[in-house]
Amino acid sequence: MAILLLLTTLVGCAGSKVAPELKMNEDVFIRNEDEWGNHAMGSADMKSIATLIRDAYALGYDGREALVAATRGFDMTTDLSTVTDFTDKGYLNVDAVRHIVDKANEVLSNAGKEGLTNDQVNQIFEKWKETEENKGVIAAKREADVDLILSAFVEEIDVQKGNFWDGLLGFVGNILKVITTYLGFGSYVVGICLFAIVIEILMLPFSIKQQKNSIKQANLRPKEMAIKNKYKGRNDQPTMQKMQAEIQELYQRENFSPFNGCLPLLLQMPIIMALYNIVVDPLHYVLGVSRSVTGAFTTFATASPAAGGLGMELSSNRGTIELLSRLDNGGGIVEALNNFQYFHFSDEAIISLEKAAARIPNFNIGNLNFGLTPGWDNLILMLVPVLTFITYFFSSKLNRKFMYQPATNEGIDARQQACSNTMMDITMPAMSTFFTMAVPAVIGIYWAFRSWVGLLKSFIMSRIMPLPKFTEEDYKAAEREMAGKTKKKINKTKSSDEVRAVRSLHYIDDEDFEDTRERGLARRAALEEKERQEKEAAVEKAQKLPFGKANLKKDDRKDEVKDEGKEESAPEEETLEDETKTDDTTNNE
Repeated sequence: MAILLLLTTLVGCAGSKVAPELKMNEDVFIRNEDEWGNHAMGSADMKSIATLIRDAYALGYDGREALVAATRGFDMTTDLSTVTDFTDKGYLNVDAVRHIVDKANEVLSNAGKEGLTNDQVNQIFEKWKETEENKGVIAAKREADVDLILSAFVEEIDVQKGNFWDGLLGFVGNILKVITTYLGFGSYVVGICLFAIVIEILMLPFSIKQQKNSIKQANLRPKEMAIKNKYKGRNDQPTMQKMQAEIQELYQRENFSPFNGCLPLLLQMPIIMALYNIVVDPLHYVLGVSRSVTGAFTTFATASPAAGGLGMELSSNRGTIELLSRLDNGGGIVEALNNFQYFHFSDEAIISLEKAAARIPNFNIGNLNFGLTPGWDNLILMLVPVLTFITYFFSSKLNRKFMYQPATNEGIDARQQACSNTMMDITMPAMSTFFTMAVPAVIGIYWAFRSWVGLLKSFIMSRIMPLPKFTEEDYKAAEREMAGKTKKKINKTKSSDEVRAVRSLHYIDDEDFEDTRERGLARRAALEEKERQEKEAAVEKAQKLPFGKANLKKDDRKDEVKDEGKEESAPEEETLEDETKTDDTTNNE
């Protein structure tokens, strides 16, 4: 789950950056000669300026915005911080238009691309010179020139139908809208919390399947532990490979596949990401506004007030949740958008926006806007990532008590499992906290609340479908059963003339053959006796200390290896010479 979530985030947030594109309609510059009487510049000159602005836009300079501001009487090349009213349209700022062309030329030149020469720019603006006789005429022609250039960039916005996937998410978004409107009393925060409960109920079949698979695996725990105990104290690679092979044989005999537990998680992952898209983009999925209209609305909201936009600085470019949470007057916004010079909206698009404006949910709880992204300018909202970290940290620990844990014996298996659990306890909450700091706070609330709902669901299922519990006698019975199957395997191998077993140099299969079985059992008994003596010695040493705490135990694995060598040369076992003869005889056979 952690890897899939990380990969999805990297693909969505750290993908290759696509250069912005400004579409230009060149047909507006094709006119009859008698239609050019109202313009100071010719068709070729205006097309050259429009092309210059389009090419510079792809490199990051928005000359269109500055040009629109110039037609409204505002010069974006100067300091506009003291201007408070951008609603009154003034006169065309000639110096601002000249600066826009020069700036676009500079951007292209720095990128190694060709624009207009200085002579061409001078010739174009030479036609804009005024005299006392034709001052009013030239001013009108200048405005007509700029209006025609801007008309080449006007986009037609109409209601577009989405694909099947878009329609499916829209259907789920309608459910969220109904829940928010009627059960959440118009509060988006309350609505998505109730929505999280509905989603967990709908995903209950996946959880039941996963719980059944866990119960089936838990039933195999005594036999799996019997196999692990058989190779206890040996962690070399051949031993580990043989142990894993026997565990896989056990799974095959019992018709169990550990991958069945992964399937529900893999199926839930795209559902989780789809729900994230719905929650973060309510204007499109919840309020039903077309994707093209929402894109135009976002452009309008982030455009400068000098160009007729709202001048918003959105901390997250994902979805429209932050945009909607900062709107004050939906009806007035729609009217301003309809007059915005970037777009031409169809009647259907305007009607859909008006309907959406009347149904915008409330993203606030008191004076706190949960549609904003947590940051240093919103210190109170920084509590949401903290809440997310605490939620995921404790829920991961509590979930482990309700779910099946892999069978481990004392030693390296237990240490590896403990290390894995510790990493998950830290990594998952840390990743979740990082994500919630990059998205609106309401998303963090949704994730945290859904985590608690999932924890409650796991608790209920652990009571309705509990995992089996085993006694010490059950584990011993499993060891006897597995030993009996091993003995049958030994007899079958011994009676077959075609199948010859290759014995390991690490003595991992001594117990599987009749002639070396006693030696293998003796070695294991010696290892278990040594471990028992070490534990008793540690307890006795701890009791002698002032505070009852033992010193750190030294790493005596090297001594253990030496002891194993001594055990092999013990009087009751075969001598090294006899053992070498036995191995030579086996190899000759």
